Amino acid sequence: MIEYINILTRDGKSLLFRNYGSSDVDRDLLAGFLSAFSGFMKEISQSDIKSTQTEDFKYYYTIIDVIIIVVCTNLDDDDSVVNSKILSIRTKFIDKYGKILENDSWGGNRSIFTEFEHELDNIILGAIKVSIIGFGGVGKTTLTKLICGKNVDLEYVPTITADIAAYDGDEFERSITLWDFAGQAQFRSLWKSLLQGTDITLLVTDSTYENINNSKEIIHDILDKFYQDKLVIGIANKQDLPNRLTPEFCEKILSSESRIIKTHGMIAIEPMYREKILAILKESIKKIS
Repeated sequence: MIEYINILTRDGKSLLFRNYGSSDVDRDLLAGFLSAFSGFMKEISQSDIKSTQTEDFKYYYTIIDVIIIVVCTNLDDDDSVVNSKILSIRTKFIDKYGKILENDSWGGNRSIFTEFEHELDNIILGAIKVSIIGFGGVGKTTLTKLICGKNVDLEYVPTITADIAAYDGDEFERSITLWDFAGQAQFRSLWKSLLQGTDITLLVTDSTYENINNSKEIIHDILDKFYQDKLVIGIANKQDLPNRLTPEFCEKILSSESRIIKTHGMIAIEPMYREKILAILKESIKKIS
């Protein structure tokens, strides 16, 4: 696991620090370490990524143009994986800030680099996996298109296995990957394996009593049994139909003593609901973070 990253100038001024570890970092101790270490780092080739280790951690360091990047990891982290992430970090950071740093036009204002935190999180942590699960015809694909801001096709076309869509909107701290699960009976045996690596699950229903009651099977047989620690959000879709149940009633049916499934009403075919589903996802991402 990567513990923290520090991007600093050649003379040791920290431009951006990001802590991913579970414990607080002694910033004064770190600053002293980097100050002593930076003189040695200046001697390495710009094409190199070097590493050294202490009793507890491993430190990777590299220089490109006017900056030094230091990454602290656990001792058992894979070198090739860490090196790949460092390459991505330094390439994207220089692409974004290279001219500012070269011209020294940032004037010591380190706040201009904070927006790169989003890029760092995507590189280090990866995209957040959002699984959209439910039976056929409840509007999972329509909801996926609504999230991505795409036009909705009102003709029902069943999903085969799973459709995967990436979304990197400014609304979220990290990019998300949407997994739209096929709801037909012949694909349900794949649900357990497709859910692996999921961060957030959207359980979509069509707000009818029969569908909601049947959706409890998904909760009992898969989510509670194998993914008890994952966040599950209920989406009571098709709230424009006359036979729909309220989101509050749907929540009572879906929830149990062991898990409360917060359920939100939705009309996924209506573009005006995009703001609502993005807000739901934004709040969910805060919870898992």
